[in-house]
Amino acid sequence: MIELKTKITEVQDSNLVFLIENKSDLKYLDCLNLDSKIILKINDIIIWEKNKVFSFFIWDKNYESIYIIFFNNKLNKTLIEFLWEELPKLPNDLTLLSNNDNNLLDFVNTAILSRYKFNKYKTEKTEDNINIIINDNNKELIKNRLDTLNNIIFARDLWESPSNELYPEEFAKLVKNTKFKNTKVKIFDSKQIEKKWLQLLHNVWKWSSKKPYMVIFERIIDKRLPTIWLVWKWITFDTWWIQVKPWDFMYEMKWDMCWAASVFAIMKELDDKKLNVNIISCLVLAENHISWDSYKPSDIIKSYSWKTVDIIHTDAEWRLVLADWISYISKNYKLNKIITIATLTWAVMVALWFRYAWIMWNDKNLIKKFINYSNNNFEKYIELPFDNYFIEKTRSSKIADLENLNRWVFAWSSMWAAFLSNFVLNNETYIHLDIAWTALNSFEPYWLFNKWMTWFWVDSLSSILLDIK
Repeated sequence: MIELKTKITEVQDSNLVFLIENKSDLKYLDCLNLDSKIILKINDIIIWEKNKVFSFFIWDKNYESIYIIFFNNKLNKTLIEFLWEELPKLPNDLTLLSNNDNNLLDFVNTAILSRYKFNKYKTEKTEDNINIIINDNNKELIKNRLDTLNNIIFARDLWESPSNELYPEEFAKLVKNTKFKNTKVKIFDSKQIEKKWLQLLHNVWKWSSKKPYMVIFERIIDKRLPTIWLVWKWITFDTWWIQVKPWDFMYEMKWDMCWAASVFAIMKELDDKKLNVNIISCLVLAENHISWDSYKPSDIIKSYSWKTVDIIHTDAEWRLVLADWISYISKNYKLNKIITIATLTWAVMVALWFRYAWIMWNDKNLIKKFINYSNNNFEKYIELPFDNYFIEKTRSSKIADLENLNRWVFAWSSMWAAFLSNFVLNNETYIHLDIAWTALNSFEPYWLFNKWMTWFWVDSLSSILLDIK
């Protein structure tokens, strides 16, 4: 539970967490009438000029303890890095007090995101109770930020949900039961998918007992404005079909739906925001399982665009799902820009580890917005070189128009984006984001990202879409 308070004396039975940078900040504690020994100790901390957390047990009607977080911005560590290390160690009942408005946002972000827990399936649950001390100057800023953080946590809860409970039909129900003020939602079931001749998608899911669904979100501001289309995949569990995944990677496959969880969160985030563009987004919800009747390497499937695809590898399923959707939306909507996002390749991790997402293709103005965002914010993007060479290599099949994997061109991220570009029907400008290991951080927590499912691009994409004129 999170509550906003205007005075530190309004809180009872909590622990005060006070962020300070110099002696003058101590004036914010005057109303607590702290023992002079505590004030002297805090002054000593400031004199040492080292980032440090000190606790003082006071046990009065307001607070059990006070945690003093001293931050020296002259040291080689950002405030977020420092807070990320320290805040998860604190107890469940906290009251946050910052020395200034500039630090408060980082304080709130880190306190909530670094302490995230998914305990829905725990018999014994522990929940945080966090109070935030605000004033009239930062009230709206913090309220708006908490709305965004709620959407980020919503996405993370979906990411962590097991596939036996969150399968396509259940997710479609969740969307249907979500109230939007300004966004129109369309949901298609498996019979409608077949009727629309989305054969690539149909072959991906057809042997699973969990039927697929497709969801389209339409946020139409003014039909005279540019329209951007966002497309993601949602595979609620991915076995690799015939070319089955090794057992030690199989556990992670419930997370093959994280980007679709995020687009749902992004559309919730943007529903009541002032936009200067129209946004169409869709979720392709499907599940795959190994089956005697699964599609196979060497199969040839005709796509919605009528281009045929030679199946080289059955783990390239998301390319098939997205390919049909790109053609469908390109044909049935008047678009200006297309953004596709997926966790693509190990190549991203090898080149950029877990810290950057790759961005590529031909919408240079939009790519520039992502790069500019990276320069000043936590989520990072870097542009990948891209040209028609890769597109030509997706057409190397001797027996079909395209192949869903080229075994000899190892620029995998570029190749997968190149494959999708074949299905853009009306020359819309197009970018692709490869977010593989920024979204699925299996190495270590860092800054605002936890280990395993992060919340990459809920923040960045929402901000960038709001900034487009």
